[in-house]
Amino acid sequence: MNTTIKNVEGYSLIEVLACCLLLGIAIQWIVKPVKHQLDNFNIKRAVAQVHFAVIAGRDTAYGMKKDLWLHIHSTPNKSFIALHEDANPRTQSSIFIKAINPQTLSDVYLSSTATALRFSGITGRPSGNGNISVWLNAESKVKVIYHDITGRVRICASGTLSYGFSKC
Repeated sequence: MNTTIKNVEGYSLIEVLACCLLLGIAIQWIVKPVKHQLDNFNIKRAVAQVHFAVIAGRDTAYGMKKDLWLHIHSTPNKSFIALHEDANPRTQSSIFIKAINPQTLSDVYLSSTATALRFSGITGRPSGNGNISVWLNAESKVKVIYHDITGRVRICASGTLSYGFSKC
């Protein structure tokens, strides 16, 4: 009778768990900066679109020589923004009907101090002072602020300096 024992080569359970732990830590170091960069990109893209919509509303109202209204509708994952020739309230399904320069913004939430921002057809300036806030992950990050007297539109970060925008 032959009673030789063969050596079995492989990894122990402890070695496999240690390897998984090290891989998990390394992935965390990679995922956080990538998520931060994606958030940074989403905020900057959304702010640029909102800023463009306000500037386009001002210029279009002045060019057409008629009052225009900027309407905003937001859901937690998607926001809609469009210019209209009337101030009638809009819903998500009706915001793009007869709209001028409609836009869809993904992964951000918008809130505004006005339900519909009116631009004067005579001066192109917005009526009143206010802002449109761009939210990411239920936290207000950046504001596009407009002024009626000067017609100035500026962008600033709510709270501290963030995403490259100065503090409001």
